Amino acid sequence: MEGNEIIKHAKKAYNIAKSPSDNLKHKAQEIVIEILIIIIAVSISIWLSNWSEYNHDRKEEKEFLLGFKKDLRTNIENMSRSEQFYEFSLHGISYFLEAESSKVINKDSINKYSGIFFSSTDLDPNIGRYEGLKSSGKFKIIENKELLNNIINLQETVIQRIQYLDNHYQQHNVKLETIIFQNIQLSKNGGISNPDLILKRSDFKILLGISKGMLVNYMNPIHKEGIDKCNEIINQIDKEIK
Repeated sequence: MEGNEIIKHAKKAYNIAKSPSDNLKHKAQEIVIEILIIIIAVSISIWLSNWSEYNHDRKEEKEFLLGFKKDLRTNIENMSRSEQFYEFSLHGISYFLEAESSKVINKDSINKYSGIFFSSTDLDPNIGRYEGLKSSGKFKIIENKELLNNIINLQETVIQRIQYLDNHYQQHNVKLETIIFQNIQLSKNGGISNPDLILKRSDFKILLGISKGMLVNYMNPIHKEGIDKCNEIINQIDKEIK
């Protein structure tokens, strides 16, 4: 019932109350009927409004979750590439530490792994859709609160942790890169002619050890956690929108 109809019944109830009729019982019955009509009309109007808002929220929720699922798949691909980079870096650093210790340095391995000191990786996550939902204050459209908490934890904790550690590892790698540039000697064919001397430097060995610790304890685990979290949320989304 529209507002003018409610006003109409309210006026009718008022006029009945003000009428000069002496039949108070009849007047009371008519007033009660008009009041009940108003109450029922308002209740139906509120229910229809809530129903419409609920359906709108469900539509927005589905659109967000389907889009967010695509973002997650892209982030998984990016994290997987970064994870592979760090795994390769770990193999290289482990080799250099063992080579210095055993005094056996293989030229092919030097060529294979030397690039890890001059390379980096960055997650560059797809966060626009999430940030848009966050800034609009519409977290409430996601009915499954466990799913919502997992999404927030992924975006606000895991992804930010990955970005922080990526940057921290890059800064650490610059220290190794600097030592190499300051001490490297190249052969006529452009290869490194003094890898053994660089590997023997105590500052270089210390930094290599730190690199290995960062990779084993932080870089590889956080990327695995990120991939697992993304897959977990994708499974939850599939259950929500099936």
